[in-house]
Formats: sequence, structure tokens, C-alpha cells
Amino acid sequence: MATTVYTVTDLGGPGGSASTAFAVSASGQAAGWETGALGETEAVVFGGAVPTDLLAGSTWSQGQATGINSLGEVSGTVWSGGTAHGVIWSGGSTVDLGANTSAAAINDAGQVAGSGTQAFLYQNGAITNLGTMPGGSWSLAEGLSGNGEVAGYGDTASGIRGFVWTSGAGMVELPTLGGGSSYGMAVNDAGEVVGSSATGSGYLNATSWVNGTATDLGTLGGNSSDAYGINDAGEIVGYSWLAGDGMTHGFAVLNGVMVDLNSLLSPADSGWVIVAAYGINDQGQIVGEGMYGGQSFAVLLNDPASAGGSPDIGSAPEPATWILGGGALLLGLALRRRLSRRG
Repeated sequence: MATTVYTVTDLGGPGGSASTAFAVSASGQAAGWETGALGETEAVVFGGAVPTDLLAGSTWSQGQATGINSLGEVSGTVWSGGTAHGVIWSGGSTVDLGANTSAAAINDAGQVAGSGTQAFLYQNGAITNLGTMPGGSWSLAEGLSGNGEVAGYGDTASGIRGFVWTSGAGMVELPTLGGGSSYGMAVNDAGEVVGSSATGSGYLNATSWVNGTATDLGTLGGNSSDAYGINDAGEIVGYSWLAGDGMTHGFAVLNGVMVDLNSLLSPADSGWVIVAAYGINDQGQIVGEGMYGGQSFAVLLNDPASAGGSPDIGSAPEPATWILGGGALLLGLALRRRLSRRG
């Protein structure tokens, strides 16, 4: 069998200092965010010669896009006057899900997984609260399958636990790897959930759950790892700390084995360092964050030998001359980029 080799597309951004791609549609469009010149975070869609700033012309001060479907509909979270609003961008219009909410993911049916004080599922103009786990007071939705299953996490009487929610079974707790916490981040149409779980040592390791059984996906040599995306073929992506815990690399779990994505890059892309992978579609295209010339860029990884082909988005990487901005810590961004080594 041929070895998977990825080419890197620099997705860029509308002109700020750093960018990240968090989700990818079946057509290769990506949703994410860029840090602007003043440190503000701007929700963007990458999918053409020029990325689209979803906040342009609005009164929202900051935002991030975290989900996109095959119709180009986008879910995300914006801020107005310091208050978060979950939103859906669709066909040039915007649906506001209300104050103190966030919208994490959207599927091709137009369902949206989001959170207020509790995780919820939005569909056909109505919000259904998903509740909490026994002994808990809050829950957060992070992932959504094509058939409406939701993955997330919340508090319980025993600590923070991941969950998977279905319309038939409701909210089902995801077990840990022997530690005190677990986090569900994505779910596919087969019901396989991925995220992270604390081991007996207290560190978080990337984890998959099938029929309630947790599997430790391991690390790339460091103490901790986290899975963020899964497609319907069961291919998983995320990031892991390397030996010494000084930096992270993006990984893919292919045929059940965790592989450093940097070991699979084409020779022409050897200048890139893929530090995190957040989303993968059914064509095997991966989006995340890469470093090139010391700068941070949203990236798309494509295997030219796959059925997905190579989308015409972005351009060849060019080393930037500006310095990375600090950026504001936004609600949800810290949750999705938990670089903490302990659960």
C-alpha cells in the first residue's frame, strides 16, 4: 500500500498576524479565525483566492468560526459588548442564537451543536437543551455528526466527563482512562467519539470511544495529546506534545496508528511544521495550524492520491515579515485549544 503523503496549502487570512483553520467541509472549504492587527480575533472562511471575513460590515467586535457544512453554512461565536453570541452564517444572512451562547459545529442538515448554560441542538429554528449529566450543573457541546449525535463534556458529581448525546439515549457519560476527567470533542456518523481523557498519571491523552469503551490513542512522545476531529472512515486528527513537552505536532490516526503529520509531508513542503490538526473530512483533507518561517498560518493538508483531489484554495506559502500578535483569549478558544498537560 502506498504511503500517505500530504501537500500543504497555506490558507492565509484577510491580512492579520496569525490564522487557524478549525473545520473543513466536504468540498475543502475551511472555517476558522485570524488574529487581526490590533489583537482582535476575526471569524473567517477559507475557500477562495481571498478568505472571507465573516465580521465585515457587522457591529461585532470579535469572533471565531468553528464549523462549516457542504452548503457553505458556518457556525461560530461572536462578541458584542463583551457578550458571546452563537451565530450561523448562511446565504448572506446571519442567525443569532442569543446572548451568552456559542455555536460549535454544523452538519449538512443544518443542525447546530451549541451551548448556553447547557449544551443544545438547534434545528428548524428551535433550540433543544440537552441537559446535564448526573450531579452536574453545566454542559458544553463541541462536536456534531451528520445524523445529529452530539459530543461534548460537562461536570458531574465525580468531576468533568465527556458525553455523547443521541435523541434515543440522551446524554451518556464517556469513561476516563483511569484519571479524573474526559472531554468529547467530535463524533462521526458511526457514533465513534474522540477527544481526550486523563490517565492514571493525571495527563490527558487523545482518546476514542466506541460503544462506551475508551481507547488510549497514545502520544508522539510527550506527556499529553488531544484528538479534535474524526471522519466517517474513522480517521482521527489532533495534536500531541513531543518528548520533553516543549512543543506540539499535529497527528493523524491512520489504520489505527498515530502518525506525526510532519513525517508525511511532501519534500517540497519540508519548511512547514504542522503544530496542530483540528478537522478532517471524508476525503481525508485535514485542516489546522502550521508554522512557516517562524509564523503561524491556517493550513490544509491534502493527499493528492486520495479521491478528494487538490482544491484550488490559497497560494504557495510565503514567509511573513510581521511578528505574531498576542490576540485576546476568547470564550471557547481556550476550551478548544487546551494545551494543559494535566486533566
